[in-house]
Amino acid sequence: MKKIIYLFLKLVIAPIANCVLNFFGIFVIFRNGSAIGDHVYMSSVIRLIKLKKKKIILFTNYPELYFNNKRIYKLYSFKIKSTFWFLLRCCKGNNILEFNSIHIKENMSKHFMFYHKSNKISLAQAMSEHFNLNLDYSNLKNEFFFSEKEIRQYENTIKLPCNFALIQSCTKKTFTSNKDWKLNGIQNIINSFQDINWIQIGKSHEPRLSNCLHFLNLKLRELAYIIYKSDFIVSYEGLFNHLAACFEKKNFLIHSGFLHIDSVNYKNNIVIDENDKMNCYPCFNLHCENHTKNFVNKLRDEKVINCIRSNI
Repeated sequence: MKKIIYLFLKLVIAPIANCVLNFFGIFVIFRNGSAIGDHVYMSSVIRLIKLKKKKIILFTNYPELYFNNKRIYKLYSFKIKSTFWFLLRCCKGNNILEFNSIHIKENMSKHFMFYHKSNKISLAQAMSEHFNLNLDYSNLKNEFFFSEKEIRQYENTIKLPCNFALIQSCTKKTFTSNKDWKLNGIQNIINSFQDINWIQIGKSHEPRLSNCLHFLNLKLRELAYIIYKSDFIVSYEGLFNHLAACFEKKNFLIHSGFLHIDSVNYKNNIVIDENDKMNCYPCFNLHCENHTKNFVNKLRDEKVINCIRSNI
């Protein structure tokens, strides 16, 4: 029965739905999943589509990332693997588009970027190049919008130093652990700049850094506000990197070589890496046994600290 329903939706309903949406100049874009950074940089593609004078209906399980975004015609929240998610996937076409790589399930031992024709393209392009909309990917820009009321509210409820920098101790490990540097190296950054008010951001279960404030387990919009107000940030490739790009905030990106730098880089970034010394760069392996030898041990504390000192 499920197969019959799928074929009916795919062969009958999908062509009609996409034709009607095309007539009214509407694109339905949907994305779900726990990779919050993907939902952030999806905003850069939505911006490009809107520049083509199209109406955008967005379905995401992180709708708070798109509050106050006037490029969105209608914004809806839906749960991961819900019935409606199944319906949308069955009805994909020229005007019902899933923001996801077509290679996402090629091989779960490697990152999907390995399978794109050019793994040097941005993640945003990799997630949307199958849209076939002739988008100008040289003009990508992540976006995040606050209301004036929201800014006033955060100014009253989130007590921040006048000047401060943000730092994270590690990345999320559910997808891969091959983005992290070393914890004592991150701590040495803080210890080397004792005149800076450091704030650690992330989750409460992550290793705690010393000699800094801790703003952990923040709601997404609170986190975005703190990044917006910061002087600069030290991050790995991931959510904080993508959010910093929304505000063109100076970001010292400690890059592991897991992906090609062009996939995760932004104009506001100052990249710190040892890619020229790594014969396996870019790695793409989700579970790399040589990660410590090829990246962690090669990137010296002094290089990271000197780079930050020279650019603040």
